[in-house]
Amino acid sequence: MKFGAVFCIYDDHEYLEISLESIKDKLDKVLFLISDIPWNGQKSDNSSTIEKVKELCKNNKNFELIQSHWTNEIDQRNFGLSNFYNEKIDYCFIIDSDEIYHSFHFDNIKQFIKQNPQVSAFHIEWNTYWSKQYYVIAPRESYQPVIAVKVDSFQFYTIRHGTTSISRAGTFIFKTQQTKYNGVLIPSKIAICYHLSYSRSDSYIKRKLETNSHASEFIKDWYEKVWLKWTPDNKNLHPVTPQQYNKAIKENFLVFPDSLKKFIKKERSENVCSIIILNWNSFDLLIRCLELIKKNTKRKHEIIIVDNGSKDFDESIFQQQKIIKNKENLGFAAGVNQGIEISEKNSDICLINVDAEPQENWLDNMYETLINNPRAGIVGPLGNQNGYQEIGMVDKDMKVCNIHFYCGLISREVINRIGLLDTRFGVGGYEDNDFCIRANLSGYENWISSKSLVIHKPHQVFELNGLNRYEIEVKNKEILRNKLIQAFYEYGKMIDLFSFDEIAKKSGLIC
Repeated sequence: MKFGAVFCIYDDHEYLEISLESIKDKLDKVLFLISDIPWNGQKSDNSSTIEKVKELCKNNKNFELIQSHWTNEIDQRNFGLSNFYNEKIDYCFIIDSDEIYHSFHFDNIKQFIKQNPQVSAFHIEWNTYWSKQYYVIAPRESYQPVIAVKVDSFQFYTIRHGTTSISRAGTFIFKTQQTKYNGVLIPSKIAICYHLSYSRSDSYIKRKLETNSHASEFIKDWYEKVWLKWTPDNKNLHPVTPQQYNKAIKENFLVFPDSLKKFIKKERSENVCSIIILNWNSFDLLIRCLELIKKNTKRKHEIIIVDNGSKDFDESIFQQQKIIKNKENLGFAAGVNQGIEISEKNSDICLINVDAEPQENWLDNMYETLINNPRAGIVGPLGNQNGYQEIGMVDKDMKVCNIHFYCGLISREVINRIGLLDTRFGVGGYEDNDFCIRANLSGYENWISSKSLVIHKPHQVFELNGLNRYEIEVKNKEILRNKLIQAFYEYGKMIDLFSFDEIAKKSGLIC
């Protein structure tokens, strides 16, 4: 049994590579069909899309590009079916370049097809995503497109639907006596398609309205009145049948396929990164830290300085930074939270202590680790002190239980999921342990970047201000322990933990 996939494209390849990532090794053939004209509207320069597909074909022996003239998407898809029939491909997946699958979901679909050889057309439910914030349409839209067909017994007559009352023989297509549509819906527990049609820039959406195969159906002024003015409170969003998209709500980032997680992280990493530095009577250290950030940071960033009640702090000398000046020391967590609140919208957050010394490419290297590991939510560098991700601790990027917040890169997705730092830890200490535990419990991972180096002599600010760090650490360690005990106690009241023997024994609840 052979499987192929047809991608009908004109000038859109934004998500093409990640669409292919989870499926390309599971197919006998991938066919790219690029028309010399769009399905509607004016021709555009699609040379970049053609070059991208040629590059993909060069690097994958089972990929093929065919360029020709099709006036509509239906003919284009039917051409793909005829091509596959001649190549003895049994089943054809119909995938647009903005449709993504979990790798294991795609395996599930193939297995479902193999178990149902009598079926000619397989439909699926999909989650549709909205805007570059990747909100999800809720409730799930009712449209259930065909995504896989038996090549010898299917013919398209609309964009994603067709007839199963045909039979192929050579170059001929015959109508059969079958009157009932021979299709089935793949259960959502088996697989879901992640549909990114509306997770686009403004310019792309405007172009989509002109060239889409059903462009004539779009509501007049929809782009100006609905798309450009959208907020999460808005309802009835679909450009043809408004009620089909009731509203767009926040999605849990962790549900996305790994290829999409990486893509979104990389996409957002191109925005400003907000670097937050707390100062407390440590002016000389602050100046040194800022000099090193300027020298060793290539990535686009903003700097937010939170002064926590210094005796003498002249904010006028900091012209290029955002400044928060507190009358008293509110503590590390509270100061960081203030910085996050005024940071660029949707920016990732990088915390760095005033007494830290970032080395060359420190931030870029942490971003590389964040992007390359789909579930990574917090990344820390290596340092020079024992207990602070010491140099030599790892020789490659590694998942760990905790990142010390003398320096840490935090994905905005983590903050959206678990909130801000816990201020009950006062002046500082163990709030990083707490935050990393919360991130871990919510499904994110903490990673060390083996290439990033930030030198740090710890506790210099405590010493400058005459604090006994040992007393503070003992107190805050107890706060963390009590918080965790209380959290699990509250959770335990909601379910019968002793009904799960394996968990109860493993955790020591049953001795």
